[in-house]
Amino acid sequence: MKLYVMRHGETITNTIHLISGNKETDLTKKGIKQVKEAKKHLEDIKFDYIFTSPLSRARITASIVTNKPIIIDKRLIERDYGTFDMRRKNDVDYDGFWNYHKNLNDNNGENIKDLLKRVENLINDLKNKYPDKNILLVTHSGVARAIHYYITGIPKDGDLTTLEIPNCSVRVYEIKKEVK
Repeated sequence: MKLYVMRHGETITNTIHLISGNKETDLTKKGIKQVKEAKKHLEDIKFDYIFTSPLSRARITASIVTNKPIIIDKRLIERDYGTFDMRRKNDVDYDGFWNYHKNLNDNNGENIKDLLKRVENLINDLKNKYPDKNILLVTHSGVARAIHYYITGIPKDGDLTTLEIPNCSVRVYEIKKEVK
């Protein structure tokens, strides 16, 4: 399976540097322009299936990128940041919240190990159902980061903040179905 993982376009909360987590926020005009640019780079790829987060910023991104049917999958929703939602990264223990070894959840959000388990379930379902397909996942920076580290492995220091996921970036992974 070839997995394309795309982050949505720029949002209003991105422009004012707020954590939006699994809260709704609209795409900006720049965000829509980013999606249209990304679409040009994806035009020659034949996607067999397109999955998206239920949040509107991802759904709209997916609908601009493709005219194929889109499947909403709740496992692609952004991480629940709890009390960190609508706050600036510098005002919270963002690094601790994104450290696998610390696995903090003192903000009533989704801890990192639960997020990785959610991503693991998604990837395993996809590779078992669609082992030879091209799949586009339109999601959020936190979920894209979790997918990346699930596939490539957790760094020794547990710090999952070092990977930047810009708006409308696309990461590509080749995933093999295990032979039993």
